[in-house]
Amino acid sequence: MSRAVLRWQPYGWSIGLHVALLAIVLVATYRQSSSPPKLEALAIEAMVVDAKDFGAPPAALPRPADPPAPEPEPEPEAAPAPAEPQPDPDELAREQERIKAAEVKRQADAEAKRKAEAKRKAEAEAKRKAEAEAKRKAEAEARRKAAEAEAKRKAEAEAEARRAAEEQRIKAEREADLRRQLDAEDGRRNEARLAGLGAQWAQAIQARVQRAWIRPPSARAGLDCVVMVTQVPGGTVVRAEVKSCNGDDAVRQSIEAAVFRASPLPPPPDPAMFERVLELRFRPND
Repeated sequence: MSRAVLRWQPYGWSIGLHVALLAIVLVATYRQSSSPPKLEALAIEAMVVDAKDFGAPPAALPRPADPPAPEPEPEPEAAPAPAEPQPDPDELAREQERIKAAEVKRQADAEAKRKAEAKRKAEAEAKRKAEAEAKRKAEAEARRKAAEAEAKRKAEAEAEARRAAEEQRIKAEREADLRRQLDAEDGRRNEARLAGLGAQWAQAIQARVQRAWIRPPSARAGLDCVVMVTQVPGGTVVRAEVKSCNGDDAVRQSIEAAVFRASPLPPPPDPAMFERVLELRFRPND
């Protein structure tokens, strides 16, 4: 039972008792007013007389007056209300103790409920944090494993790429060595072939320069000179310079002039033999 109900219970009993007493008084009053009033009997005193005593016949006696109407009985006074019962001090003290105990119990229950709710919330929060931490650790572990797997894959890919590059390098070197060997063999064959062709080409150039040479008076027998000749494709001479010669300046100039007059020079027997700079040995036939 709540504290408010216990506090108002004595007053409820008192009000109920007053209502019952008032109902009894009203019922008694109603019964008295509804019963007919009792009429009291009137006493009439009379005396017999003789008419001769009065000398004449008596006149008619007057009609007696109507009896007075009975006065209404006064309404009974209402019974005084019974005195309100005073609560028992011991009962009141026990009631207050019960109310106090109920309040203490209510507060204790409320405090226990609050603590239980706080504990539940704390446990739920701790569980949520633990689950979040576990999820974070799991995600971190997954990322770490993924990173390790990716690093391993990249390392393996790099190692494979290095192996492939090394194999490609070795293959290229082998192919280059083979090409050099083949080129060397071809070069040797070409050198042997071009040696004869080169000699023929050199003789043809020398013969054309000798035909274009105008012998100066200072030239003597046994002339031997080395001339550097620069030409362009087609044999056109763009430069001629005597490097060494046993003749004087006039002989040198005559040889350089003969080279320019011999331009364009004879082409080589094989286009692969063409050289832009030629070293020509000039030894005229005396």
